[in-house]
Amino acid sequence: MRLPTVRLLAAPQQKMPATSSIITLRRGLHKWQGKWLHKKPANDRLRAFFVWALDAWPLIAWALFIWAVLVWATPLQASTTHDLSIQREGCFDERRFCFLLSEKSDASGSYIIRVRRYIDLPVALTLYSPDLGYTAHANAFLANNDPIVLGETQSPSRFFSTMRVKWTVGNISAAHNSEYRYASPLQPQQNYPIVQGVNGKFSHFGVSKYALDFGASEGTPVLAARGGIVIDTKRNGKKGGPTPDFAKHANYVAILHDDGTTGEYYHLKYEGVVVKREQRITQGQLIGYTGNTGFSSLPHLHFGVYVAKFHGRYQSVPFSLQNSRL
Repeated sequence: MRLPTVRLLAAPQQKMPATSSIITLRRGLHKWQGKWLHKKPANDRLRAFFVWALDAWPLIAWALFIWAVLVWATPLQASTTHDLSIQREGCFDERRFCFLLSEKSDASGSYIIRVRRYIDLPVALTLYSPDLGYTAHANAFLANNDPIVLGETQSPSRFFSTMRVKWTVGNISAAHNSEYRYASPLQPQQNYPIVQGVNGKFSHFGVSKYALDFGASEGTPVLAARGGIVIDTKRNGKKGGPTPDFAKHANYVAILHDDGTTGEYYHLKYEGVVVKREQRITQGQLIGYTGNTGFSSLPHLHFGVYVAKFHGRYQSVPFSLQNSRL
């Protein structure tokens, strides 16, 4: 039985859309559908479905729209909240330690600044940043791998572009064992005279007051004066000279002792370091070869025992050598 066109156009008012444009569109579709049904006989089930589809297409359109919102809007919102373009990590010294930013859970838009070490060796550091407020700096001693909160920032990009950091390896709470007697780092000891001693006028004052300089030709084997763990090294310096601006070119080995102090061996030759960071060393073990790199006016070995301080500083402490009055 064919469904009269008049019946299709006389649908209940409550089912009609509110806008006149939709009413006009439906009337046009119903006219076309009525003509099609008169010209193309079809079974009753197909005709009933076609009629239902024409009546229900606004609901279907709204359902598709809502589905699109649910599928696409949620990922868009998530990507906006967790913008991958925002830098959240900045690391130093081959990931010895890293600064980490995490967004606060409140609506402030701030990021918490944390610092965490990734090498199991102590380091004392000072962060300088205008985001830290009145003091403009914060200290942190990384004795373990737990992150330390240093402050907050509103702008990760500004923080990483303006921040500065200074650090010193070692333990700021070190208590030097004054009774320990160190072996001479050059053997036999009597063959290597001390060319600059305690309170030396050339450079042994202030933080290096208690250091010793042993005169030795380039390439002389350097031995560990005390056992411990290699906490830092540099081996690629090529320059040396008698002014402080050459200091950054010095090759060295720093060994962490069990009392928290560090034994430091400076002015080694280019590629003259034979140990690596985190390596355990015993007293008398070969660690490198003398040179003339850094703040140095002649081939020699600078040796001292130090305690780490904040702001990239350190302080030498008195020590004694075996078979010596020093």
